[in-house]
Amino acid sequence: MNNEKIKRYKISNPSSNRFLKITEDLYWARIPLPFRLDHVNVFAIKSIDGLVLIDTGINNEETKRSWDSILKNLPTKHEISKIIISHHHPDHIGLSKYLSEKLKVDVYTPKKELSRAKKIINLSDDEYGYLLSKSYKEFGFSENIIIKSKNRGNFYKGMIKELPKINDLQENFTIITKEGSWCARFDTGHSPSQLSLFDKERKLYLCFDFLLPRISPNISVGIEDNEFNILEEYYKYLNSISNDYTSDWIVIPGHEFPYYDPVKRAKNLIMHHNSRLNLILSKIKNTELTILDTMEILFDKVNNSHDIFFASCETKAHINYLLSANKIILDKSESVFKYLNNYRN
Repeated sequence: MNNEKIKRYKISNPSSNRFLKITEDLYWARIPLPFRLDHVNVFAIKSIDGLVLIDTGINNEETKRSWDSILKNLPTKHEISKIIISHHHPDHIGLSKYLSEKLKVDVYTPKKELSRAKKIINLSDDEYGYLLSKSYKEFGFSENIIIKSKNRGNFYKGMIKELPKINDLQENFTIITKEGSWCARFDTGHSPSQLSLFDKERKLYLCFDFLLPRISPNISVGIEDNEFNILEEYYKYLNSISNDYTSDWIVIPGHEFPYYDPVKRAKNLIMHHNSRLNLILSKIKNTELTILDTMEILFDKVNNSHDIFFASCETKAHINYLLSANKIILDKSESVFKYLNNYRN
């Protein structure tokens, strides 16, 4: 990490076995992940009511070992008062049951995030496989990939195992500390209603996955509702950043490292998704496309099942946006998408 970018606070890279102090009330650690994105950032806020842990990593032995070490090396004598989950993805919610039982504290997350987590984790392997294979068939994948997806089972549940009792976070949720107030906001895009936290006076924005410094967060449809225009919701979030923040704010994300200027980053992410939409339109003007065709335009060749899932569902999100904007149309007889002006002609 380039420390020159964070001038107000001396921030270096944390380890996976202890919290690093960012401010007097905010601490940061990293938990390893067995994916290409090989870590998730977890946090602790020293509130007046105790230490609030935020996010957990997935449910595996390496994550448990990391947390066991972190908890032995806490930077404060404050008792842990609660666990907060920013959103329902396994790298954030996965170990919540283990930690809540170990620490004997309650867990909280936004209502829509909890609803989605319960909905997906309660699908049987057959039910999950059916929904995934149904989507892949609509996307134009080969029979081999469709069969593999049908037999893959509920891999979401595999990274979590079981959820604890989780309470809803209220809209006016705030964490009060001796140094300031961390206020909540809830946004749709990367997930249905991800929590993020901000301190307006100190210009600190704990954005979790919505405003990552170098990569775009995955903006994907859900397999149980793959017609939802989630990219439009993410655009709304990105456009709101210019109204809510200024260039001198520090952004603290759920992956990678803190940086300055959420407004610039939001504009860059808008440009990124605009370029993808324009690329799809430039290709579809000349030839009809399936989701698979479009995915290979956006992501080249995708081989492993993990990447196929995220790439195809993000591709569908971009197609949904263009459908909603009346730029393209679905030819149901052939299960392909066509440029709308060509279709009219």
